[in-house]
Amino acid sequence: MDQKDLIEEIVARVAAKMAELEHDPVTDQAEVSAPDTRPGLLILTQDHSDVCHSVFDSGCLAKRYKIGCALLQNYEVNIDDYQAVILFGLTNEALGKLASGIYDTPYTKLAGQAFLSGKQIYVPVEQIELYRYEKTAPKPYFAMLRDRLELLKASGLVISRMDDLEKCILDESCGCAIQAVSQPDPTPTAQKTYRLCKRVITERDIAEASTAKACCVYIPAKSIVTDLAKDYARSRDISLIRE
Repeated sequence: MDQKDLIEEIVARVAAKMAELEHDPVTDQAEVSAPDTRPGLLILTQDHSDVCHSVFDSGCLAKRYKIGCALLQNYEVNIDDYQAVILFGLTNEALGKLASGIYDTPYTKLAGQAFLSGKQIYVPVEQIELYRYEKTAPKPYFAMLRDRLELLKASGLVISRMDDLEKCILDESCGCAIQAVSQPDPTPTAQKTYRLCKRVITERDIAEASTAKACCVYIPAKSIVTDLAKDYARSRDISLIRE
């Protein structure tokens, strides 16, 4: 084979290889694969723990959201890439700072950005440190911190039990009657709260909460509370808190 024939043979083989690559099934599949259009769900925590693993392990959440952890990314995340945020480890310090617009840590900075950007923000009730001191803290001091928490709730913060968090995020917990929420107090005398998702709150509803030894009943902001329900709550020293 002379030099001219050799060159033609090499060119022909290269052309054939290029044509093969252009129609490679793997390459074609990669080119036509649809982009991931799921919205982002950001886990925001201050410390490593196993409690947030259930979010990563949730197949239902993974189907709807791209789940990321700010701590694993050294908090170098763009909050605009996420539709919703879950706060873990909401300490009293972080609560006070967020309610006062102070963002001096990576955690409070991202949480503050989430509030300012109008993101959907959730926190498990078990992750709110304030509730651990409901029985021991002076009432005026506890009320002051609770008002800070109420400010965050009025700004869009949604509080849910950890067991109900997935349903809450997926908007599947509507129409519930009463959900008991045990406070994360390790003592046997831990107080309880109830959450009512009803349009009209009656005396019977409050009586059921009293039977469960609840000290606080959370009700929707626009719910109507009957006078009998208010009187019953007052007589049993039950606080009615609008969300």
